[in-house]
Amino acid sequence: MDRVLITLHGRIVEPTVEEIMEEYDVQPDQIDLEYGVQMIDPAAGDYVILVDEDVALRIGRDQVGASGPYADVRIEPFGPPES
Repeated sequence: MDRVLITLHGRIVEPTVEEIMEEYDVQPDQIDLEYGVQMIDPAAGDYVILVDEDVALRIGRDQVGASGPYADVRIEPFGPPES
């Protein structure tokens, strides 16, 4: 199953992956444990997680302050390699 990003808003303290799994009823095989929890705006308490698409759709539909899912696209340099 493809993994997608979901943004969760309004958390003052960055949660652990374990706290996310418990709070949103996510199983270990449904979340990218290596990716973890990435803060994107600490002042606003916004962070992102990488989960299975069906989990992201459930969280996005059921939770206030969640947005997504968003594609996890590969970012590569543009243009010829520097020599």
